[in-house]
Amino acid sequence: MQVLLIKDIDRVGKKGETKRVTEGYARNFLFPRHLAVPLTEGSQKNLKLVEVSWKRQEEKEREAFQAMAKKIDGLSLRITKKAGEKGRLFGSVTNAEIAEAIAAETKLEIDKKDIVTEHIKELGQHDVVVRFSGEIKATVKVVVLPEEEPVASTAQA
Repeated sequence: MQVLLIKDIDRVGKKGETKRVTEGYARNFLFPRHLAVPLTEGSQKNLKLVEVSWKRQEEKEREAFQAMAKKIDGLSLRITKKAGEKGRLFGSVTNAEIAEAIAAETKLEIDKKDIVTEHIKELGQHDVVVRFSGEIKATVKVVVLPEEEPVASTAQA
């Protein structure tokens, strides 16, 4: 069955492409989720009209992402975690923690899926890339510091 994709679908295709898929996949997955429509003459004509609005929308999104990237590029974040004696963390710094730190610092909501980093498992400074869309990226410095342990008093009353 030939379908016209309305949204990008991993391992299937990009928005606006026509693809041949099985009937069951189209009927049970793509159509109910409004990811594709059956390929007809009407849908092909409608595609030409809709592509113009898609391009305008993509331009607006690109401009918004560029503004966000400028705002956070070069930002330095401090995150405290429990660590052992040799500077190894108990656990790791997650993408969600980095996204929360960026939101606290700049008031910008960043999806944790946009943050590209290896597992941060040591104290020190790490460079983290935030990828908004294809070519728009920003680099953030994450400084991981050891968590201070409270000193217990030994005096008894």
